[in-house]
Formats: sequence, C-alpha cells, structure tokens
Amino acid sequence: MKIKRFTNSLLTRLVLVGIAIIVSTAIARYYFLVNFLETDQNIVAAERQGTIAGYLAQDIGYHIEERRSFLERLAAQMPPALLLDPAAAREWLRERYELQPLLAQHLFVADNTGSIVVDYPAVKNRSALSLASDPDYKHALAGTAVIGEPLLSPASGTPALTILVPVKDAGGKVTGVLGGINELNAPGFLTQLQRGRLGPSGGYQLISPSRRLVITANDPLLVLTPLPAMGADPMLDRALTGFRGNGVGPNASGVDEIKGFASVPGTDWFVTASLPLASALPAVSRMRHMVTRGGLIQGAVIFLIIALAYLWFFRPLRRAADLADKMTRGEIPLSPLPVVRRDEVGYLTMAFNGLLARLKLHQSELQHQAHHDVLTGLPNRMMLAERMQQALARALFEQNGIALLFLDLDGFKPINDSLGHKAGDLVLQEVARRLRQVARHSDTLARVGGDEFVLLATDLGAPLENGARALAEKCIATVSEPLVLGQKEYQLGVSIGIAVCDGRCDADSLLQAADQAMYSAKASGRGCYVIAPAGMGCSHAIVNAPAGTGKTNRPAGSAHS
Repeated sequence: MKIKRFTNSLLTRLVLVGIAIIVSTAIARYYFLVNFLETDQNIVAAERQGTIAGYLAQDIGYHIEERRSFLERLAAQMPPALLLDPAAAREWLRERYELQPLLAQHLFVADNTGSIVVDYPAVKNRSALSLASDPDYKHALAGTAVIGEPLLSPASGTPALTILVPVKDAGGKVTGVLGGINELNAPGFLTQLQRGRLGPSGGYQLISPSRRLVITANDPLLVLTPLPAMGADPMLDRALTGFRGNGVGPNASGVDEIKGFASVPGTDWFVTASLPLASALPAVSRMRHMVTRGGLIQGAVIFLIIALAYLWFFRPLRRAADLADKMTRGEIPLSPLPVVRRDEVGYLTMAFNGLLARLKLHQSELQHQAHHDVLTGLPNRMMLAERMQQALARALFEQNGIALLFLDLDGFKPINDSLGHKAGDLVLQEVARRLRQVARHSDTLARVGGDEFVLLATDLGAPLENGARALAEKCIATVSEPLVLGQKEYQLGVSIGIAVCDGRCDADSLLQAADQAMYSAKASGRGCYVIAPAGMGCSHAIVNAPAGTGKTNRPAGSAHS
C-alpha cells in the first residue's frame, strides 16, 4: 500500500523531473567552458596583433634609418665647393644616386638661404622653390637630421617622405642641406605594411599623431587621409595620447576589433594592426555556433520533458481547474469534479467536491441575501442598480422610457421612536406589502435605506410623466391608508421624487435626480410628488399632490425659498 502511494505521489514525479533537469543543466554547464576558451583566445590574438605591429614598426624604422644614414654619408662626403658649382654638384649626385637608387628616389641640395641649388633627377621648376620658411629645413640647417612629414611628391604626384640632413664644411659649420625624397610606395620601403594582409578583413596603418593623419596603409584609399574624430575610435584615441600595446574595442564603424599599437623608432609615428574580433577567433566562433545549436537542442529536450511532466502531473489538475472555472463563470452547472487518480491531485479534487457540496447548500441563500433586503424581502440597492442598467439599455433599444420614483415615508420616525424598532420593522414590512400591490409585474420595487424605497417603472410610453404620475398617486394613496398597531390606528404619508428618462442617461444621474426631487417634495409640504425636469439641471420642478389632499400645485423652487 505504501509503495503504491509512493509511486502515485506527485512529489515523486516532481523529483524525477528535477533530476532530469539537473542532469541536462550539468551537461550544458560543460559547454559553458567555451567562454573561458574565448577569453583565452582573445588574449592570444591581442598579443599577436601587438607583435605584428611591433615587427612592422621596427621594419619601417629600419628602412627610414637606412635612408637617413645614406643621406648623412652623402652629406659627409659632399665637397662644400659643389654648392658653388651646380653642374658639378648634379654630376656628383648622379654618380651616388645610381649606386643606391632605391634609398632615395630624388636628391636635392639647398644652400643656407633656403634656395635649391641642384636636384637629381631634375624636376621642372624645383630650383625655383625656397625652403627658407620650412620648419624642417630650419631644424636641418641648425645641424639636426630631420624626417619630414609625408607629402605628395612634385615629381610623381604620389605620397612621399622627405629626409633632410645638414651639409657641413671642414670646420663643422652648416653650409647647406641635403634632402632625399622617398616615395612611400617605392619597392622595399613600406612594402610589408602596404601589401600585408591580416586575415580576410584585417589591416595595417602607419599613423602620424601630430598631424592626425594616416601616412600609409594596406588599403590605398586610406593613404594620407585624416583620422576619425575624437570619440569615434576609443582605442585609437588612447594610442594618440601615448598608449602602446594591444586591446579589444570598437572601431569608428562600431565593429569590435583586436588592435595592436607599436611606435616607429626615430619618429613620433606608430603602427596599428587591427583585425575584426569575429575574424580573429574563427575556432571560437565555430564553437559558439555549436554551443548555440547544443543549447537549442537542450532547450527542446527540456521543453519536451516539461511537456511530458505537465501531461503526466498536471493534466488532471488543469482539467479540474477548467471545469471549476466554467462553473465560476456560470457556463456549466455546479457539479462534482471527476477524480482521475488517487494522488495529491485526486485528494485535492475530492476536497473541492466536498467544499462544492456545502457551497451549493448555501448558494441560494447567499444569492438572495446579496440582492435582497433582509427585513422586507425587496431587492436591495445592488439589485436595483443592475435592474436600472438593464432598463436603460432596453428603453434605448425599444425607444420607450422609464421612471424612477424615490419614496420617503412621512411620519415613520415618531412611530419608530415611540413604539420601538420592532414596531418600526412591522410598519416597513406592511408598507412594502402595499407598494408591491401598486407595482406592476415588470417594475422593480427596492428598499434603499431605513424608510426609503425606490420604484423603477419600465416600458412607459410618451409622455413619460403621465405614467409616472399615475404610479405616484397610487403609492401615495396606498401608503396613506390607516395602519393598525396595538389596536391603535396610525397615519403615514410618503413624499415622492420622480425622474424620467428615455434611456439616454446614466443610472447614477437618474437616481440622484429622483433623490433631489424627493427632497423638493418634502420641502413642499410632504404627501406629494415632484417630477424632476428632463435635463435634471433646471432650477424648477413640478410639484403635484393627489386629489383630495388639500394641497395646491406650485413650483418646487418656492418651497426652498
């Protein structure tokens, strides 16, 4: 018996599902190690980018230093007298140029006034140029070799680099400046950076931070182009302020890249090597895709397990809940729920059925108490509100009208105070009985307060006031009949406020208008009725008293004055 109960237990089944989920998550947790692998690969790839950038920077520095040394040797060998003999100087430059043509594509000599004395190979109008205002020329004239900023070569129109070295006489005095123009795309100069490839989408750039300029790059479209604005590329901004090393960050296009930065020796330039993160870690990307597929498969398995668990565990409970919900909404009658299994769900269902049996015993009584006055058995304010909503909708649909009579007893308080509440209850019950006889079958008579009643009359034809008057007069007549209490007769009266509507109004406004009209009837001498104006916002109302009461008809406004 205990074994059967254990196997039928909902807890046992939930434990089994929990074990299945734990095993599945344990397997999935193993695949999360790919995150560690990705982090490790990021570090390796970043260090590789830094190494590549450093190698390129050293290579560029070597080639620049090689050209600077070549020019310094030429300047040291150049006889000062050649500055006074352009033809001999050109021949001297030609002989040296032909020995090392790749170290400088163009050579020129300027005197200490900045005028170009001679150049080789000769370029038209170059001799007419003056370097007197050039800051690089001034530094060279002061005795320092200068590596200038890149510019467009006047000979070829291609980007070129100018190197200036001082020419000194035997006494060490600077008598001129020797310059060499090196085209950036010359063979053997920046070839490795310009032609290098870093994966399918990586790249290299040689950058001048002082001019915020790309000197050269493996992408020809970027040569001599300005750098992105500050803030567009955070890692490049750090490099421009002196950072050297590697890291990961977005570029100006918002693509995450692994970047390495290295300074070029002898200059303030630096080399950057960049590679999109997705291209840098192809193995990790493939593993991530595999993990994604595995996660989807795992999710499908877990979903299947949950679905099976739902069908196994909760389908009877869900079915019982659906039936109970339909009973709550009144779609099906109240009836016991079927007991499918003798587990916790079955016990819960049986307990619900027991509760339902008791609920059905009290349902009728509770429903009656919720909508009726306990003393008189008349509908209460809640049921009146429902009936008014229905009556207004029907009046609007059928194009007829309704009348709301708000009745307040006159003379009830003295009886209640002198004879006691028990006698007062008898009076209210007798008044309710009399008013029921006046009300039609389609009307609703409700008790809304201590000695206050409301009569809702429906299906009235035009003019609506005529039917309302007839009902009011009957109510006044029946209430005013003598009442016997303890072998003594008592006389009651009733003040009635009337509000009529053709369906185009709301229940609250209608009830408020009838209530205000009742107070007008009280103020007009009691034992009469007042019909509120149709707009319920006028300053006067019609006061009427039934024939034989001795009261006269007059505007209700006069009673308040």
